[in-house]
Amino acid sequence: MIKRRLTLSLFVLLLSAVNLNAAQRPPNIVVILADDLGYGSANCYGADVRHIRTPNIDRLAKEGMRFLDANTPGSVCSPTRYALLTGRYAWRGRMKYGVLSPPEGPLLIEPELLTLPEYLKEHGYQTAHVGKWHLGYTSLDTVEDLSAQPLAPGPRSLGFDYHFGVPNNIDWLPKVYVENESIWGLRSKGKRPYGKSSYKGQPYHGYDAPQRVTTKVNQDLSDASREWISKAVRQNPDRPFFLYHAQVAVHNPISPSEKWRGSSGAGAYGDFIHDVDHSVGEIIDALAYNNVLEDTIVIFTSDNGGDIGGVEEVHARELGFKNNGELRGDKHTIWQGGFQVPFVVRWPGVIEPGSQCESMINVVDIFSTIQEIVGGEVLDPQTAAVDSFSFCSTLRGENAETTGRATMVSNDVAGVVAIRLNEWKYIEDKVLRPLNNGMPPRKPQPQLFNLKQDPVEENNVIAEFPEIAMNMQEMLDRIRVQGSERTVAQEARLLKTQAVAD
Repeated sequence: MIKRRLTLSLFVLLLSAVNLNAAQRPPNIVVILADDLGYGSANCYGADVRHIRTPNIDRLAKEGMRFLDANTPGSVCSPTRYALLTGRYAWRGRMKYGVLSPPEGPLLIEPELLTLPEYLKEHGYQTAHVGKWHLGYTSLDTVEDLSAQPLAPGPRSLGFDYHFGVPNNIDWLPKVYVENESIWGLRSKGKRPYGKSSYKGQPYHGYDAPQRVTTKVNQDLSDASREWISKAVRQNPDRPFFLYHAQVAVHNPISPSEKWRGSSGAGAYGDFIHDVDHSVGEIIDALAYNNVLEDTIVIFTSDNGGDIGGVEEVHARELGFKNNGELRGDKHTIWQGGFQVPFVVRWPGVIEPGSQCESMINVVDIFSTIQEIVGGEVLDPQTAAVDSFSFCSTLRGENAETTGRATMVSNDVAGVVAIRLNEWKYIEDKVLRPLNNGMPPRKPQPQLFNLKQDPVEENNVIAEFPEIAMNMQEMLDRIRVQGSERTVAQEARLLKTQAVAD
């Protein structure tokens, strides 16, 4: 299908914009997405310095804006990554629950959708993805051999000029990097049994190529982003750039680098957070070294809440560290601990340093926000970024108390769906994902919480406010049927007064 493109007039504007000097051109944009970093996992979000220290994330907050009600559309990985790049909830496509599996394919993002890097390329940007991908390669149902050439459609089919990354999670096989449309450093298509040989002293995992070392992946990715920034500035100094840097930490296995091992008061888990923060600092330093830091918007957030079930996570909690703060639940769950994440934006000369925002936003909103900053036009809510709302006015300090979403839809790993209506959160009584034995899990009960009065979701008040629950279920059904949350936004705002309990 033909992708939705800009109008002829916009192309004319684009051609003019490419010739603007650095002072006039749109800002560079860097989005840093941590993996499984919970709401309470940075000092600027309440983490005790006795447990961890996050000076670089804190610097972004001190010099920019900190969001207190930022959320992800899914409580696991792939749905959030899909939403960030498309401005669309993943459950509108084929992913109704869980994450992409098998991790090597197929490409999760539908080829007819307009993506954020495509939009930015149409506006003269250089574009790159570095880091964890986990959205699949190729159009096949399964890909057993990543050495097949080319690995397309993939990131470069979606608007990225350059791609260097990990196909899936930090330790999942095959332990190779992918660069553009092939395995990085692949010497031949020959394969060997796992663990039977080595490559440059490292275990050889089936592909005749350099093997990832789990404790070094975060640094490898930081190095790749730094190199790309320098190259983009050096080779195309008159063109802005967009970098989507997707970290692999603090996803299991908890694997801090040797440099940060033993550096925290929260065990190996805290050490791994130090790895995350260090990577943020290296990207900031790369921007400064290339004299573009003050011309760059930096967004830092996470793909979902923190995990609390692993050995290292449990140990960190025993030491007093709470990666999701006081929120209920964690990654995988329908509770706020699965969705609410740190979210900071630095935009020099626009954002008031040290500001904060209590308006509800979602990672899916990054698309429309960047679109408004760069292009200014409003995309058709039926065809592009259908679930994405711009919070650009909030960044600019305009109507900061009233802007933001009225509604928001999220789903957990089992496909259970929750909808927010301002401070109200309604959890639907449906589950989509079967257990391994083919039997469905216990059917959840419909629940209603007032997050303003009950931020830890202890008191189900659906019996007290059945009309609010009914209205929110109807709103959720309309969002599903109409195929775009933006098309019902005005109605949601009209319900705001009705939804607030006396």
